[in-house]
Amino acid sequence: MNLLIMPSRATILFDEHRQRVFKQTDRLFAGLLVLEFLAGILAAWFISPLSWAGTTSHTHPHVWFALILGAAIISLPVFLAIRCPGQKVTRHVIAVTQMLESAILIHLSGGRIETHFHVFGSLAFLAFYRDWRVLLTAAGVTAADHVIRGVVWPQSVYGVLTVSFWRSLEHAG
Repeated sequence: MNLLIMPSRATILFDEHRQRVFKQTDRLFAGLLVLEFLAGILAAWFISPLSWAGTTSHTHPHVWFALILGAAIISLPVFLAIRCPGQKVTRHVIAVTQMLESAILIHLSGGRIETHFHVFGSLAFLAFYRDWRVLLTAAGVTAADHVIRGVVWPQSVYGVLTVSFWRSLEHAG
């Protein structure tokens, strides 16, 4: 019998355990993303529920932004976490979505620096996967978000109208 072809018992047990961790973490994120979606709607509603034009009011665009964009963003990862738990694509889609949830919350708060800490909390939760590639995906999305929005719409990410490009690179780093 060739021992090089046959995987060891330890390798088999490790792979089974790792797959179990991936599936459990996928389920954790399915629930967390739904909670973050609802929190985004509540935040938008309490921060700026109405927009006024003279004496008439209507629902503020931030509420619609949180509701429609939030639902669109979380729908695929929640679906994948339910239908394809433990798959590589599910982990990376969840990582992208988690960082986009951070971006939504940062936008809804007007770029308040405190909201940026959601990124660090998200990275800590993504570390539950025990897969460094997931962290790279998440960090890349956050860096791209800060650079792009820092150039196009700095008020949504930093709370000011103009900002140096270096600030975007600093936040991305």
